Amino acid sequence: MTSNNAGFTAVPPRALGLQPGRVVAGGALVAAGLDDHEQVSGILKAAEGKKIKAVAGYDATVLAVTEDGTLLAAGSKAAEIMRDCEGKTVRAAGAGSGFAVVVGEDGTLSGAGRENGGQMAAIVKAAEGRKISIAECGSAYFLAVTEEGTLLTSSPIETSFSAQLVKAAEGKKIRDVSAGVVAALAVTEDGTLLAAGSDADQQVSGILKASEGKTITAVAIANKVCLAVTEDGTLLGAGADSQVLGILEATAGRRVTAVVSGPVHVLAVVQERDQDCGPLQPRQVCASLHTAGDQQDAYALVFKVGDSQQQLTSGESCKAVDTQSTQATHILVRRLSPSQDLATGSAYFTYDLGTGAVGIDADKSQLPAGLTYSTSDGNRFTFTWTV
Repeated sequence: MTSNNAGFTAVPPRALGLQPGRVVAGGALVAAGLDDHEQVSGILKAAEGKKIKAVAGYDATVLAVTEDGTLLAAGSKAAEIMRDCEGKTVRAAGAGSGFAVVVGEDGTLSGAGRENGGQMAAIVKAAEGRKISIAECGSAYFLAVTEEGTLLTSSPIETSFSAQLVKAAEGKKIRDVSAGVVAALAVTEDGTLLAAGSDADQQVSGILKASEGKTITAVAIANKVCLAVTEDGTLLGAGADSQVLGILEATAGRRVTAVVSGPVHVLAVVQERDQDCGPLQPRQVCASLHTAGDQQDAYALVFKVGDSQQQLTSGESCKAVDTQSTQATHILVRRLSPSQDLATGSAYFTYDLGTGAVGIDADKSQLPAGLTYSTSDGNRFTFTWTV
C-alpha cells in the first residue's frame, strides 16, 4: 500500500442500515488517506469477508466492529486495544491515537489501551449510570452521546469548543457527533448541523454552507476536513486537505451511510445505488410482485395514497415505488384478465431518517390476506401473492 493520499476499496458493498453510533448492518468499507502505520490497509484486510456495523478512526489507529460485536483494530497499539476488549461484545467504539473508548452490549462505556491525559477516565466517569450510543475521541477531549440523545464531554473547561458544542446541543436530541483536533460537529434529530471550534481552513464554514437546506444524517471531522452525509446518501466535504477529493471519488455513485475521518485517513461505509430501479430517492423502495400457486393469470398490486396510485405487476421487473410514512397506504390485489379485485388492505410504511431504511409497521398494517413480503439489499421489497 502507498503512504500517499490514495483510495482503498474493500469487499463489494452489501445492504446497510445505519443506527446511532455509526452502526450499520452488513456493511463494507472504502477508505482514502495516509497508511503510514498500516492503519487503513490493516483494517481493510481485517474486515475482508466480515459484515461491519461500526467504524472509528483517529491518527494512527482505526477500529471496526463486526456484526457479531467483535472489535477489530489496526495501526498503533492495535494489539493492546484488542486485548483489552477480548471477549467483550462491542456496539460502537471511538478511536484515539493508540487507545479507544468502547460501548459494550449493555451501553456501558469503557476504555481500551493507554491514554495518559486523563480525558478517557473523565468521559467514562461522566457516562457512569448512562447508556451510551456514540463515543468519540478528539484531541485531548472526548465526546459521548447517551441513548436519549444527550451530548457529554470530558472537558471541564467551559470555554473549550467541545463544551461550547455541548451548550449548543442543550435541549436537543443528538443523533451523531464527531470530535476533531480543533473543532467538533454534531447532528440533531431533525438533521440540523451544529459546529464549534476553529475554522482556519474554512472546513467548518464550508461544510455548514454545503449543508444549507439539506437534512444531515452523519458527520466526520479531522484537522482540516469536515464531512457530512445527506439524507439521500450523498457525501459532502469541505477543507484544505486532499483527503476530501479522495473519499468523494471513492464514494461516487454509492449511497454513503457512515463516515469517519482522522488526520491522515477517511473511512466510509457504502452501498451501491440500486441498478435495477435506478438511484432510489428518500422513502422509495425497489419493489417487485411474485405469485405462488397458480401462475397462469397476471396480477397487480396497487398502492393508493389519496389521489396518488402506483402499481406492481407480476412477471415484470422491479420498479421504484414511493412510500408515505405519515398516513396509511391502501393496498389492493387485482387479477388483470379478466379484471377482478381480489383483496384489499392497508400498510403503514416507516422511514428511518438516519439509515434511509423503509419498513412496514406490522402492528398498524393490515395487509391483504394472502399477501406477504420480504426485504433485502437496502430497501428492496419482494411482495408475494399466494393464489
